[in-house]
Amino acid sequence: MFEPQIVLAASPREWAQRLHRHVADHGGGRVRATVLHPHEALAEHCDVFLADDTTSFLSRHLVSQLQQLGRRVLGVYDGDDAAGKGELLDLGIDEVIARDAPASEFVEVIAALATHAGSDEFTRMIATLDPVQPATAPAATKLGRLIAVGAPPGGCGATEVAVALAAAAGRYGHRTVLVDGDETAPALAQRLGVRPYPNLRSAVAAVEHHDGLLEDSLVPTQAGFAVLPGLSAPRDWTHVRPNEVTDVIERLLLMPVDVIANVGHRLEDLGAHGPSRYGVSRALLTRADGVLGVGLPSPVGVARLLGWLAQARSIAPRTPVRVAFNRTPGSRFRRGEVEREVRRVVNPEELAFLPEDPRVMQAAWDGGVVGDGPFSRAVQPLAVALLGLQDSGRRRVGGRR
Repeated sequence: MFEPQIVLAASPREWAQRLHRHVADHGGGRVRATVLHPHEALAEHCDVFLADDTTSFLSRHLVSQLQQLGRRVLGVYDGDDAAGKGELLDLGIDEVIARDAPASEFVEVIAALATHAGSDEFTRMIATLDPVQPATAPAATKLGRLIAVGAPPGGCGATEVAVALAAAAGRYGHRTVLVDGDETAPALAQRLGVRPYPNLRSAVAAVEHHDGLLEDSLVPTQAGFAVLPGLSAPRDWTHVRPNEVTDVIERLLLMPVDVIANVGHRLEDLGAHGPSRYGVSRALLTRADGVLGVGLPSPVGVARLLGWLAQARSIAPRTPVRVAFNRTPGSRFRRGEVEREVRRVVNPEELAFLPEDPRVMQAAWDGGVVGDGPFSRAVQPLAVALLGLQDSGRRRVGGRR
């Protein structure tokens, strides 16, 4: 006999325990999990997801995501509070039920919802198995690319390289958003002389809670790309969850634009002591279509970069990795030594050497992008490879119209 799979949002109200005991004793469903966060709700497979009007993480966006996965959402409201029922319906959920309804009524509503959920899932399954697609089928949605740029500690210049990549894309007329995902030392707003707010937190509010528009959090630049600043205070990161940041990235990629994310130099998974402390950088690396590691061309710099890349590879083992060494001296011998060591350990898709250029320091003081010179010309091939740039007639760095 079919038994619906149920996931419950954690609730202090007694309906959840009452339902759990009823299905355990009499059947009619199986409770797979009780969740505390939206990413857990999405990760747990079920037929019906239950939450009440006090669930803090319940949002229209989460309801939509669950429904897109073929799941039904049942909202539980307090019969003495008419506003709670209206708020649940405004989120677009499939059905509501009073919290003091008998457990048997809960089971009946869940069974009815699960029947529709199963049929929808079966229909989608059949569609994926059918090799013949109708001629009028809509084209697949084109997504942008996410490129994660990071470096070990020591002032390697990952932020500078990320800015240069976005500027190179802008010279090609390419739609690009530069996102500051560094949880330990966000610096894009200061580097480019833009306001620190709106920022990533307002972008999360727009996507998750429909508080404003995502586009209003993007700061345009004269260099042809937009910036999404990071959080200005370390404590602000406690209010932003990794899955919320990746939701923002997914929405940007659907615009579609390419996203260059500057990630932090700390990638450790702290486990029970705080898994989300560096969770944003880890989540961005997991989702990235390409990774660029930036280091300094010295024995210590190479060792630190290899350590950072080892952590990045453990997070995203199948993602293509490229390497750039910043402030590289002109000595071919030193470059050769560095390249041999890196290729022996990592063997990246591409290895670039970015030379010293006084224009980099000048641009940092001016709050702008680096002008035409050795540094910009060395970054350009990386931008072409990472973003798949195509010449649209705009002037390239160091080239002609």
